[in-house]
Amino acid sequence: MRKIYICGNETESDDGRYYLETDKITKKLKSMRCSVVNPTEIPYIHMGWTDAMESRIKQLKKCQAIYVLPNWKENIMARIELTVAMDLKLETIFHPVSNKEIREILTSLNN
Repeated sequence: MRKIYICGNETESDDGRYYLETDKITKKLKSMRCSVVNPTEIPYIHMGWTDAMESRIKQLKKCQAIYVLPNWKENIMARIELTVAMDLKLETIFHPVSNKEIREILTSLNN
């Protein structure tokens, strides 16, 4: 199963727009038989910033692709995650993207 990491969803708007968008993207990717890693769902209680970042990078390294939300520039962790993904040469998907484009990218990934 292909594993995709969601990047850039930490910044919340007052209307919860990013949460709803992330939820839709997660459902879409799961319907395409992908496993989704959403770092905001991983409990980082009692972790300092450095430990949380290290944990996120470990999760990212287990993925074949990174799905980058438009607000990634607003969060330092998201910027680091994207840099690491680029260093790892992970397939990068920038939102918004059509279902057809996602399927083409997914087909090119190793399972």
